[in-house]
Amino acid sequence: MKKLETLISERISRRELLKRAGKASAFIAAASVIPGEFYERLGAAGSKGETGQVFFTPIDPSDKDELILPEGFRYTIIRKWGDSISKEEDYGFNNDFTQYLPIDLPEGGNNSEDGLLFVNHEYPSPLFINNYTIDDFKRNRVKTPEEVSREKRSVGFSIFRVKRMNGDWRFVDDAFYNRRVDADTPVRISGKAAESQLMGASGFARGTLANCSGGLTPWGTVLSAEENFQDYYSSEYPDFYRWNDFEKEYNINHYGWVVEVDPFDKASVPVKRTSLGRFRHENVAIAIGPSGKVVAYMGDDKVNECVYKFISKDPYDRNERKNNFGILDEGDLYVADFENGKWILLDHSANDTLGKEFSSQAEVLINCDKAARLAGGTECNRPEDIEISPVDGSLFVTFTNNSTKDDYFGSIVRMVEEGGNPESTGFTWEVFATGGAAAGFSCPDNLNFDKDGNLWVLCDVSEKRLNKEEQRPFKNNSLFMFPTSGEHRGKAFRFAAGPLGCEMCGANFTPDGSTLFLSIQHPGEDSLSRDEPTSRWPNFGDDIPRPAVVAITGFDKKR
Repeated sequence: MKKLETLISERISRRELLKRAGKASAFIAAASVIPGEFYERLGAAGSKGETGQVFFTPIDPSDKDELILPEGFRYTIIRKWGDSISKEEDYGFNNDFTQYLPIDLPEGGNNSEDGLLFVNHEYPSPLFINNYTIDDFKRNRVKTPEEVSREKRSVGFSIFRVKRMNGDWRFVDDAFYNRRVDADTPVRISGKAAESQLMGASGFARGTLANCSGGLTPWGTVLSAEENFQDYYSSEYPDFYRWNDFEKEYNINHYGWVVEVDPFDKASVPVKRTSLGRFRHENVAIAIGPSGKVVAYMGDDKVNECVYKFISKDPYDRNERKNNFGILDEGDLYVADFENGKWILLDHSANDTLGKEFSSQAEVLINCDKAARLAGGTECNRPEDIEISPVDGSLFVTFTNNSTKDDYFGSIVRMVEEGGNPESTGFTWEVFATGGAAAGFSCPDNLNFDKDGNLWVLCDVSEKRLNKEEQRPFKNNSLFMFPTSGEHRGKAFRFAAGPLGCEMCGANFTPDGSTLFLSIQHPGEDSLSRDEPTSRWPNFGDDIPRPAVVAITGFDKKR
């Protein structure tokens, strides 16, 4: 088993780590202060019962070019690259985060057969979109405006209606709801960094990009997290997007934020919430504190970066949910110090170190990763997804890996706020699961809870290491269920294995738990040519690989 201290920082001794892990285990029964209505809206009512029943036959690792599921389950492709969502707009590339939204959600409903699907599109593929190859990049071939435009239209997010008819999920061509937001869509900039000269004077950003995971708010809006923004508008990166070959009017400070959007109002303008900080956002998990304040948890998906939380200034308005659109603009941002079990305030005026390094709070937020490390935030092993248990309100955080610390398999850490209070400034934590050959999983990434409190974990071994060397035993990337209590607590049970080269992400259940929506991202990622791709999923034959979002059914027959 890998040394546990590699999970966060070399500064923490093994003895101290184990002491903290033992202390955290005493808080397993901590009472949740999060309102039940929140979990109903998330699609996880929280049974408070015993988890741990494995209701499917776990599958073996797979290296086939197919999406493999246990007996009794099947999948239906809802949208894939090449499909449209309206007469004018196409479905994007590399689908990531998915969020099912019951069609009656604004009224507090939980319809599990008719709703909207919100899907992030993380990044383009120059090869499969434009046949722009590695050789083109090496020859320094300049992209045409048309090529850049196609790639810009492939990112952002899609919103469209889905409906279950006669047991099958289908896409619905609904002009009232369906829409795309991409890298050219005007997005308003709001929050504490909005007025900074570093952000420009217009108050708007050109589009959203690098949209990775996200989150759902209790007031019915969706949060889309911009992650690897540094890969755009530059020629100094491996994915050679080269959007600035002709695009000169851009501000790199406009990217790397959390974007909030009302999915039920097609005319609404998305908003970048700068008070949540600018870094490589993986997702956002929302809790409501005992005083009613909104608490947002976030991770910075990069090696040796930090875990954050934001606490709103004003309380959540339960009676008029629309009044909460803007509540994330005012409040305080904190970074986690795992060594001392505390949240450190990232405030320019209250922290002498930050006051000397930065000229304003806006500059702290724009350079959030640097500010967090200066303030004493713990450098972690790629903190990716953070989700909140519907059973006890504790936090589950994935640390995917960190080769600089010889952590190749990653881990899942459970955090418990002091007194079970999301607004507190202290916490304790434990190691919930550690990846490796013995554990059966590697590189945990996205998380989701089902309505019984089981944790669903999607793994992301990079295409450079997939089916190679130390990652060979795990074969293709997989989806696992982890019971969070009972005799199987912390054990991985493989539910799905993806096609060749893919990452599976964005797992999200309908409120009744009968359907799981899932993104199959970048199948055939390591392909060098369109003619000979390393995957042909899902159309096979002579077709290119196509990212797709699928609906998995069969859960209602197994429980």
